[in-house]
This record gives sequence, C-alpha cells and structure tokens, in this order.
Amino acid sequence: MNTFRNYLLCTFLLTSTLLSFGFSKGESTIKTIYLSSYGAIPNDDIDDSNAFRAALDECRKHPGTTLVIEPGDYNFKNEQALNFEYKAINGQYGENVQGHFFKPNGEYVIALDFDSFKDITIQAQGVTLIQEGWYEAVSITNAENVTINGLTLIHKRPPFTTGKIVNSTPDYFDMRIDTLKYPFLTDKITGRVHFHDVEKQRIYTGGRVEKKELIDRETIRLHTKTQPKVNDLCILRHSAHNRAGILIKESSNISIENVTIHSHPGMGIVGHRSENITMRNLQVVPAPGTVTSTNTDATHFTSCKGKILFDACKFGGQGDDCTNVHNYYWSVYKESGNTVRVTVENADLHALSLDYPDIGDTIALVSRDKLTPVEYYITKEVKTSKEKWEVLVTLDKPLKYNPEEYYMTNLTRRPAVEIVNNVVRSHMARAYLIKSRNVKIQGNVIQSSSGSAIQLGAEASWRESGPVENVLIENNWIIGCGYGHGRQKGSAISAEVNGVKVKSDQLNKNIIIRNNVIEAEGISAIYISGTDGVEITNNKISGSEEAILVENSKHVTIENNGKLPFRIND
Repeated sequence: MNTFRNYLLCTFLLTSTLLSFGFSKGESTIKTIYLSSYGAIPNDDIDDSNAFRAALDECRKHPGTTLVIEPGDYNFKNEQALNFEYKAINGQYGENVQGHFFKPNGEYVIALDFDSFKDITIQAQGVTLIQEGWYEAVSITNAENVTINGLTLIHKRPPFTTGKIVNSTPDYFDMRIDTLKYPFLTDKITGRVHFHDVEKQRIYTGGRVEKKELIDRETIRLHTKTQPKVNDLCILRHSAHNRAGILIKESSNISIENVTIHSHPGMGIVGHRSENITMRNLQVVPAPGTVTSTNTDATHFTSCKGKILFDACKFGGQGDDCTNVHNYYWSVYKESGNTVRVTVENADLHALSLDYPDIGDTIALVSRDKLTPVEYYITKEVKTSKEKWEVLVTLDKPLKYNPEEYYMTNLTRRPAVEIVNNVVRSHMARAYLIKSRNVKIQGNVIQSSSGSAIQLGAEASWRESGPVENVLIENNWIIGCGYGHGRQKGSAISAEVNGVKVKSDQLNKNIIIRNNVIEAEGISAIYISGTDGVEITNNKISGSEEAILVENSKHVTIENNGKLPFRIND
C-alpha cells in the first residue's frame, strides 16, 4: 500500500512540475527557450546558423514561446549566400546586380525564417547578427502577433564600398579604399555612386559615371564629369533593390522594437499585404565609422491595412527614402462576365509577390489621364496563380468602361500612418513618402534629406496609389532638405498628384500643416497642388525665396507663417 501511495505522490508531483513548465495533456506549450540550448555561443566567430534554425523551428511548433538570445555577436553563414555576395561585389553579375536578384524567381537565401509564427517574442537585447553573405535576413510570412526586440543586423563584408577621394579632375576622380574592410573587388568595379560631403556631413549624388576601373590594389578611378571634392567620400552601393533585410508579408500585429539595421544590399524593411505594423526605436543607420546603411529604402510598405506606426525611430545613410507607404494602380484586362484580370505593370513589386485584393474589398476604377475615380466595385471572388503570375478578380457588377483608359486600385488597403518623434539625418531622396489616409507626422527632426522631407500624394509614373486624405503635419523641425536628388517643388513639404497627363482634380483631401520650424533650401519650402482642404498656419519658415506655393487647390487657409512671401495660383 505504501508503495502505491508513493507512486501516486510521484505521479502527482511530476504532473504538477510539467504543468508549471507549460506542458499539459495532449499538447505542449513552451514558454521560454534559449538559443544557447541549441549550441550557439556568442562572440566565437563560428557559424550559428544551425542553432538559429533549430530554435526557430521550435518556436513555430509552439505558439506562445519566447526565444531568448543571450547578448553578443552571432554569425550566420551559408555558402550559397556567400557566393551571391562574392559574385555581386567582384562584378560577375555585371553592373545590373539588381536584375539578377530582384525578380519573383530570383535566387535568395533566408537567414531567420519566421514563417507561420503565432504569438512569438524574440528577446535579443545586445545581440548582433553578423551576416556572411547576402540574405533575406528575417522573413516574417503568414505570421500573427510577433515581436522582435533588440536585434542588430550587419554584414561581415558590407554590401557597399566606401573610399576617400584623393584626386579630382574634370574627367575623373580617384578614391582610396581599405582592402581589408572591403575585399573581393576586381577590375570589374560596379555599384551605384553616391558621395558624402565631409564638411556638411551629408550624402549627395553626382552625374553619370562612364567607367570604373581599378588603378591599383587600393585605388578606384571613376570617369565622370562630376568633380567631387578631395577628402569627400565616395560610396559604391553594389546592389540597388534586392531581397529585404526584414520581410513582413501576409502577417498581422508585428512589432519591431529596438532593432538596428546597419547594412543591407536592398531595403531594410519591406511590408506587403500585412496589418498593424509597429516600429519603436527602429534604427536604420550607419555602423560606427561608416556613413552608409541600406542600399535603398530604409522601409517600404505596400497594400497594407490597419496602422503603420513609427515611434522614436532613427534613419540615416540609406540610398533612398526612409519610408514609402502606398498601394498600387493595377492595369485591368477584361475576362468573362464580371471577372477582370489585374496586374501591377511598370512598377516595382518590392516584396516580389503578387498583389491582389481580398473578398469584400472595395475597388476603385480611376482614369489613367488624371487618376479621378469613376466607379466603385466590391470584390466577390479572387483567384491567384503564382505560376502564371496572374490575379483574376470577380466584381459585384460588370466593367462597362474601356480598361485601356483606366486603372484599378484597392481602397480597403490604405493604412493609417503615424510617424512620431523620429530623427532623420543624411540620406538620399525623401524622408517620408506617403500615399494613404489618416496620417500623422508629428514631433520629428528631419535634416539633410537630399529630396523633399515629406512628399504626399499618388505617383502615376510609378503606379503607386493613392492620393492622401486627412493628414496632420505638426511640430516638426525640418532642416536643410531638398538640396538634391528626390527634391519636389517644395523642398520641405510637397503634396501633389504626380505623373498624370493632364491637370488633376483635387484628389488629396484635408491637409493640415502647422507649428513646424522649417529651415529650407530651394525656391519654395511648402508646395501644395491637387488638394481640397489645406490649412497652413503658425509655421516658422526661413531660407527660401517663397515660403509657400499653392496651385490647383481649393478651400485653402494660410496664416501666421512669418514674413516670407507666399502665393496661391488658380
């Protein structure tokens, strides 16, 4: 009898213990796991890829898990990714590296695969992932409720080469490089060319480069009529678009917190067909001792919904915009009955994935000449084919218009956007390029964006929809933006309808610009066109010949913006 009692007691204690660790009858739920349990040792310069794969597979099996990565440096190494990097940098893909990788069937390797994660938290404070090779570093697809906290992404060999300009002539200039930091270069030098003004501490671009050649082991000569200053820096970005640093696709409730991206051969974060993305203290900035971060946009979001939030983030050194939030203008082809075929044409699909609506989405038919809506539809059925690269959409009523004269765009996937308390410093093109509704841009410092600091409104030439609606821009400090590449008619703030064939209607709605301090470069600091409802009040503007220019707009209020002249054209 005592033996039986002891057996029951032991069974009870074992069951209680297992339950306390999250195991229950019929299923197992792991609350916390540690990367070290899978063999990863920080700071040993040894490949940790197998440990990451095993730990992430465990997370996928057990929703509700927290993965703790102990502080330190970890290496991720894959021979195929190393081969991609080596060939791209030493010229084996030619000048068009983007053309090899940036296509739906392009080659790529995923490093950290978060596919189908549910209710997962990655605690990675003080953790640096050193990528050996080119990757889609973090791939978040078909996921829900995922948080990444504290991770830093960097490359062992940066996807760019930076050198000091040691000689500058009317026909060429020479840059001196550190071959230990930037290996793999051959006489087939490639890369988009940007410069860094050492005196002004900001990035700029020049004219056409005819030829690049390796003069000696440490000197590259670039033949161009651009004459950069001696002692400035030249940056060769060895790829333009590529796979994303962090991809967020077909996912919801994703939080990127205290994450740093120091380098990537394409964009930093790309979000596509996802809902509710939060970025807090995201930093897409150069690593210490460099002036370059991502080769193209820091972030880019397409066909999302819910809210996209940037809170206390930092951006600098990237080769394009800090963010671009938009939907697409689809080309339309009639099929049978109420069914049409829609496709994105003459535009970049940054997630390299099909773009399509969901059942129940509201679709607008807009004129190609000026993007004016003429009809609205509800989606009843959607069929997609990756093999045919095709999207068939059945509408609630027939298309009675000539599709050659119109685009379609999805009104349901236009997220709210909040950009608050962020810092931008020295990068190419626009800081914030927004084509959505319910937008707040508040409390930011934006300095030395080569293009306009804030650009609002659709761009038909890129097939990026749509016009903006309900926008508040207040309490920002915009300093020295719009001095070069990406500048619109307003060096600080531009709102318009771009790429249309004729004068547009007032498609942008309800823009408030107030209480901003603008130290401008260029003729106009603020330019507004194609807008119904504009309030520009209590801004302090200096540095431009004409503070504000408004054209083709109605219901305009301009008050208390200082002594600089402004103009409203009919």
